[in-house]
Amino acid sequence: MQSENLTPSIGALIHGVDLSAPLAESVRASIRQILIERQVVFFRNQDLPARRQLELAQIFGTAVASPHPKFGCVEGLPEVSLVINDEHNPPDINVWHSDVSYHAEPATFCVLHAREVPQAGGDTLWSSMVHAYDTLSQPMKNFLEPLRAYHRLQLDGWPLEMVRKALAQPIAAIHPVVRIIPETKRKSLFVNRVYCERIEGLTRAESDGVLRALLEHAESPDHQVRFRWSKGAVAIWDNRSTQHFAVADYFPARRVMHRVAVQGAAVIAAALGI
Repeated sequence: MQSENLTPSIGALIHGVDLSAPLAESVRASIRQILIERQVVFFRNQDLPARRQLELAQIFGTAVASPHPKFGCVEGLPEVSLVINDEHNPPDINVWHSDVSYHAEPATFCVLHAREVPQAGGDTLWSSMVHAYDTLSQPMKNFLEPLRAYHRLQLDGWPLEMVRKALAQPIAAIHPVVRIIPETKRKSLFVNRVYCERIEGLTRAESDGVLRALLEHAESPDHQVRFRWSKGAVAIWDNRSTQHFAVADYFPARRVMHRVAVQGAAVIAAALGI
């Protein structure tokens, strides 16, 4: 197995691993370690059945049923989200976000497998919120660390049946603006443009101004890696310490992805001896 860093701060491409086969514990441990250090890892040319993808995801935590009300799932596998975008279902996640941050316990890690990709376009970008935090000034770090932010799922304009489905789950939560990644003890910004509405304890004007500055900083190319999808490619990312942006330039071409989210860091922490 070989690992190739894609930028100084985030992203690694891992070679020489067949994810469809059972992985030796030494290989699992290496992948976990690279993921924690690099925040998102990529694999090419993986023939990964949905059930095997679910098994793979479970080496990082406990898989959860499709966490977003817009997602369907692979038949018989409620933990494997089926994400299809085409002329009938235009892509709409071309905005920076971390997944389901409106949950009290958002996804910890996510595994995305490309089943069908357009001939061109459809890249995904990830931004390191650890690097974003590290590059703030010390006075700004001191100001942000005690603060908490309110995250909410926006339901405006959704069809009634989808709203009913969404309301069967939690749709709002409060999280620290700066969270600590337990495996590394590094600090990470945890605000995003899709779900983060306000910072608690500040006036609306103050909150809007601080959030605007933080989001612009978090979305800087200085913190990013960009991945060009190919059929069979896999991305695994740490949802606690990254945001991502799915480019929608391929519409109306078709793209099909399988996605598994896991919660809890107990599995990976135990594997790393933490």
